[in-house]
Amino acid sequence: MSSNPLIRFCINNAPNMVERRRLFELGYECRDCLGNCSACFEGRFLEAHDQFFEGDSYEEILAKITAHKKTPRDEHEA
Repeated sequence: MSSNPLIRFCINNAPNMVERRRLFELGYECRDCLGNCSACFEGRFLEAHDQFFEGDSYEEILAKITAHKKTPRDEHEA
């Protein structure tokens, strides 16, 4: 079983086909709508760990998601 979170993106949030294709290539799940419509029009976001992450670029958001995975509880279990 993979420890990677399920990452979802809204098809309407990726503003162009290049970015959409890149998210597909990374294996992220595409949804018609993730219910964050106001944020969708304002910038980029992804959903992971059943939480909403936003930023100026998908790379920035993925860094936030990776940092979020490293919680103190996880470090004690390692």
